[in-house]
Amino acid sequence: MKTPSEFIQEWIETVCSNDAGKIANLYQEDAILLGTLDKSVREGRNKIREYFDFFVKLKPCGEITELVEKNHGNGRFCVVNGTYDFNLEEDGKQSVAPARFTFVLERTGVKWMIQTHHSSKQP
Repeated sequence: MKTPSEFIQEWIETVCSNDAGKIANLYQEDAILLGTLDKSVREGRNKIREYFDFFVKLKPCGEITELVEKNHGNGRFCVVNGTYDFNLEEDGKQSVAPARFTFVLERTGVKWMIQTHHSSKQP
């Protein structure tokens, strides 16, 4: 089984694939997302998929710049905090969106799933 840090790296790589369906499938059915570029609280995989349908249009690809993980509940849950930079493209213009994140992961069988994800632009 992947470590929580390895799972977050997998999430980054999946976002870089620009496949909204694959990204959404890393979230629990009842997960919650507060997206970096979203004013809404997205609850449920379908709403999360809607956010990523929008986000992948910006051709995002990110890199983790800092990461700290804390296990809870005998290893069933893990909170992962850190920062990442996303390279984005809109109307042919490149930009970088530095952001901070918190993931709450839940171990389901032999894999991690995202239960809660909060991402916000760096101040």
